[in-house]
Amino acid sequence: MLLWQKMMIGLARSESVTRRMQESRYMARFARRFVGGRDGVEGLKRAQALREQNLSASLFYLGEYVADPREIETTRRALCEIAQGLGRSGLDVHLSVDPTQLGAMISWEACRENVTALARKVAANAGAGRDVLMLDMEDSSVTEPTLDLYYFLRGEGLPAAVTVQAYLHRTPGDLARLVADGAMVRLVKGAFAESGKKAVTGRHDRDEAYRKAIVTLLSPEARERGVYPVFGTHDHRMVAFAEHVAATNGWRRGQWEVEMLLGVRPAYQRELAARGVAVRLYLPFGRDWWPYSIRRVGENPKNLGFVFRSMLGRGE
Repeated sequence: MLLWQKMMIGLARSESVTRRMQESRYMARFARRFVGGRDGVEGLKRAQALREQNLSASLFYLGEYVADPREIETTRRALCEIAQGLGRSGLDVHLSVDPTQLGAMISWEACRENVTALARKVAANAGAGRDVLMLDMEDSSVTEPTLDLYYFLRGEGLPAAVTVQAYLHRTPGDLARLVADGAMVRLVKGAFAESGKKAVTGRHDRDEAYRKAIVTLLSPEARERGVYPVFGTHDHRMVAFAEHVAATNGWRRGQWEVEMLLGVRPAYQRELAARGVAVRLYLPFGRDWWPYSIRRVGENPKNLGFVFRSMLGRGE
C-alpha cells in the first residue's frame, strides 16, 4: 500500500502527466466524479444541490504546493469570492485550505497573512451555520507550523479549525492540547507516505490509532470543552464506532459530524444523512483537478476502476 501511495503521489506531482491528463476529454469524465466544478460558480451550485439532499459542503480550491505569487493570489481571491457566495446563499461558509496554497512555500509569514485575510472573509460572511476556515493537514514536514497557524487564528478570535492525522505518533499529544482548546477538529487516518519513525504504517495499527483518537474527541471532557469533532472517513466501521462512543458519552446529533469526499461512497453518504448523522462533503473546485483526483486513487486502489470506466465513457 505504501508503494502504491508513493506511485500515485508521483503522478500527482508530475507536471507533464498533469498537463496531458487535464487536456484529455476522456479523463474529464473522471474529474467530474471527484470535483464539484471548474470554477466558483459551478462549485456553489454543487453545494446548493447537496444541501437539498441534507448534505453540507466544505469548499476547496484545487491547487497545492504553490510557489508562484500570482497563483497564490488567484487562490486567495477564488476562496474569498466563494465565501461571499456561500454567505449570500445561506449555506455554511465552510472553506478548506492547504497552507501550501496560500504562501507556505514562500514563507510562513506570507501564509499567515493570506490565511488571516481569508479567515476574516469567512467571519464577515458568516451566518448561523457551521462557518469556519478549516486548515487541511499535509505531510509531516508542515504539521507543526500548521498547528501554530491554527492557534494564531484562534488567538485573533477568528473562526478556525484544523485537521489532524491519526496515524502520526505525535497525534495523541496534539489532540490533548486541541481538546483543552475546545477546538473544531477534522480527524483523518492519514494518507501521506510517512516513514515508520513518524507514523504507524500497518492497516491494523492505523485503524487502532483512529479509534483511539475517536475516543479522545468524543470524551466527556471534550464535550464539556465545546469540542466539535469531524470524522473524515469513508470507513463504515469507524463511523459505527463513533456513533457508539458518542451515544455512550452523551453526545447529541449535531454536536459532531462525518466528512467524506465528493464522489466516494455516495449511497452511504445519503444513508447516513437519512438516519440523522450530520454529513459534510469535501467539495473541490477549479481547473487543476488531476493531482487531487489521482491521490484519491492512491488512497484506495478500488478507485482505479473509476478511471478506466471514465476513459471508456461509462461513468460510475
